Amino acid sequence: MKSITIMDMLVTKSFSNILKLKCELIKQKNMGMIFYKEDISKLPIDHPFEFYFYLTKGTILYQNAFPIPANHYKPWMRKNNNIQHLLPYFQSYYETESPFDSLYFENLSLFKGRKFVWFYKGGISDVS
Repeated sequence: MKSITIMDMLVTKSFSNILKLKCELIKQKNMGMIFYKEDISKLPIDHPFEFYFYLTKGTILYQNAFPIPANHYKPWMRKNNNIQHLLPYFQSYYETESPFDSLYFENLSLFKGRKFVWFYKGGISDVS
């Protein structure tokens, strides 16, 4: 999977207009089913962004986010040096043995959705 744009999503004709598409993307992100770092409400229609879906395993070229089920999430997982707790979720999502960077798990941010919590590289954490 490569980066995608709002325009790419619109050409599927699943949504009749940009507003409906963006509303659905926000709703699905809040559920934790998908993840993206951008503020989708302000994102230009032709600006590429990384898009993650909780079921899309092993097909993503960029590896900057991964989900864990919300019922598996514990607040102490946010602390540094918790590679042993997060690595199995990363490995399962990307179907790989290890991250490409040994420092990958340092300073991860997180977005807490209702069904999945997403750990991701870069950006400001969405959860206090």
